[in-house]
Amino acid sequence: MKNQKQTIKCSECNHCSGFRPVGNTRTEFTCTHTDQDYIRDYYNKNRINKMLGFIGFSARYSDAVPIKTAPAWCPEKKAAKQKRNGQCPL
Repeated sequence: MKNQKQTIKCSECNHCSGFRPVGNTRTEFTCTHTDQDYIRDYYNKNRINKMLGFIGFSARYSDAVPIKTAPAWCPEKKAAKQKRNGQCPL
């Protein structure tokens, strides 16, 4: 079997949290990773104007994460990339 990259999925991540307010039909998913500074810096650098760590809304009455892979601003991707390059993550 060939070397395959390990894809990081928000649905399998411990930092992905969902919240559905009472009376609402959609769940709001956010990243609660401890490295919020990295996310903030990525948003500022790329001029992204939305809630920090926002992943997306689910389908109606669903608790499934709406994206299949982690977004480009994911701190876990940064750590995995640095590990491949032989650098310390922090």
